This record gives sequence, structure tokens and C-alpha cells, in this order.
Amino acid sequence: MAQDSVVKEVLTDLMIEAGADLTRRLDEVGWPVLASFWLYRPESNDWKLVIASPLVASRGPRRAYEAIQAALGKTAPKPRLALRDIKAVEPSNDLIRALRTAVDTGATISGVRFTNSAIDGQFIHDAYIYRVSDRAPGGQAA
Repeated sequence: MAQDSVVKEVLTDLMIEAGADLTRRLDEVGWPVLASFWLYRPESNDWKLVIASPLVASRGPRRAYEAIQAALGKTAPKPRLALRDIKAVEPSNDLIRALRTAVDTGATISGVRFTNSAIDGQFIHDAYIYRVSDRAPGGQAA
């Protein structure tokens, strides 16, 4: 009997460094990041860097991606991430709210692996969390 097997895309050290660097750059320019983490998506076998900010709701997704693109331009000699690798969401996003009930890194940039867990009806296959908090480093709340 033949079985189909899918090899899970690996979250590389370079991706981990790039996500932390982008989160740090957004902090430096005063763009409030309440959550930042890599999320594995089994349906597409890829990783997406999820960034949650209250400015996504107040200024709109386009302005959010413009701010992210500007911060990407200030990372490393050449950007290691592209906008297609990133998803900007509001802090009210169901996944963000669920993660906040289980994880609180504070306003720091951490490195927490979160795998095969269900929280408030949200199943997380794999995630690498930099930040999940009710407040951004500058004090802006969700």
C-alpha cells in the first residue's frame, strides 16, 4: 500500500532571525506590535510571519503593509523577508485573542516554540513566537 507523505517545510534559523529583526525594526519606528510570530500552515505547507497591531484596524491594511515594507528596507544588507511572507492582522483576530490566553511574553522579543496545541477552538500546528502581549513596547494597548 502506497502512502502519500508530505514533508513539513522547515522554519530555518535565517527565518527566525529575520522575523526577530523585523519585529525589532517595527518597534524602533514606533509601529506598535502586540503579536509577532511565525505560523506553520499545513494546508499550504509554508510559514507565515503574523504581525498584529492596532494600527491595522485604525489605519487599514494598506498602511500596515507600507509600514512593514519600509521596515523591511531597513533590515540587514538585503531584506531576508518579502511582504508575501507576512500577514498583518488586527489584535482582535481570533488566533491572536486565543494566543493571548495561553502566552504572554510582555513587550520583549522572545523565542517560544508552540506546537500541536488547541486554544479556544484554534488549533496551532506549529508556531515560533516572538511576542504576544496586551501592550506594545511603547505602551499602546490592544
